[in-house]
Amino acid sequence: MSVLTKSKEEKDKYDQVIITIGILAFNEAESIERMIKSLFRQNILQEAQSQYAIEIIVVPNGCNDETALIAREVLADLTQDNTVTNLSYLVHEVKQPGKSNAWNILIHELSNPKTDYIFVMDTDIELIHQSTLQSMIETLQKDSQAQVTVDKPIKDIFLKKRKNLTEKFSLSISKLSGFKARENEAAWICGQLYCSRAAILRRIWLPVNLLVEDGFLYNAIVTNLWQSPPQPNKVILASKASHSFVAYTNIFSLLRHEIAVICGNAVNDLIAENFVQNKNQVQNIGQLIRQRNEQNSHWVNDLIQTRIAEKGWWLIPRFILIRRFLSLQNKPIGKSVLLFPLALASFFLDLILSIKANFDLSKGYGLNYWRE
Repeated sequence: MSVLTKSKEEKDKYDQVIITIGILAFNEAESIERMIKSLFRQNILQEAQSQYAIEIIVVPNGCNDETALIAREVLADLTQDNTVTNLSYLVHEVKQPGKSNAWNILIHELSNPKTDYIFVMDTDIELIHQSTLQSMIETLQKDSQAQVTVDKPIKDIFLKKRKNLTEKFSLSISKLSGFKARENEAAWICGQLYCSRAAILRRIWLPVNLLVEDGFLYNAIVTNLWQSPPQPNKVILASKASHSFVAYTNIFSLLRHEIAVICGNAVNDLIAENFVQNKNQVQNIGQLIRQRNEQNSHWVNDLIQTRIAEKGWWLIPRFILIRRFLSLQNKPIGKSVLLFPLALASFFLDLILSIKANFDLSKGYGLNYWRE
């Protein structure tokens, strides 16, 4: 089977819509087979006369397990008997760890230059609705203003009939996670799975070693790369589209994850502040990021240290500390009263985690620290 050239040829011959499905993986040998099999249950990969030319690109980055080997074997088996025409795949290993670096390679080096839509997804998810990918594409086709569509992420423990105490606590915290999108309305980007018009992603480069790349990507898209006020309707939640993901049920893993998220949001705010300050001097911020990555892979950490030297040691955005209370605003009064004690307890926990996150940032802890 031709890996990438076939879809290009068929695009010219049949003028089909080209779709790139990018899968970014780091040591996911245990989950990647299950994830790929759920992908092949999607209707766009089951129809014999598909209107799409589809390329699947898996990018294992910094892996020291058999993620790449398993991906190749599973894709070879599933594509052998697949009836969809114009389906191709590629597994491209990257030695350097880091999702943002793998993302840059996927978007700017590996994906078909003629691609119309690009899916980016993690390997520790399973697609639930059979029409999830189809719905995400159709939402973009119907809404000319939207640039990105997302689906609804659901914790795997939510689907369990019997839940232990830790799992119930994890689900309770989810109720205080903030803004809840409605179908076909503005939404946040979840880095586990999203679909974008290829053109907008081609303009963006991610800084290397980002901890929260989806937050950075969201800000870049809704602000037209920090050149205009935010337009939330550029990111839309598709209907009848969802996936499940593995929830943190180990308390230590959960706390470590929360600290990394706080660090990532703080760094994203600093980068955005830097871009806004220089937007009059820089017209192409995407290329600016690319140049900074090539010239100094530690430029984000240098920006953090400069910020500390200029304005003091505290880096964590105020939003982090009040987000649980803000999430109560859009809930019924009765439910808000019931959830207030949990929000108060979460506030004190967020305060402690923010202090730890601020310490880690000031010490220059990078991506490898969080991936160990």
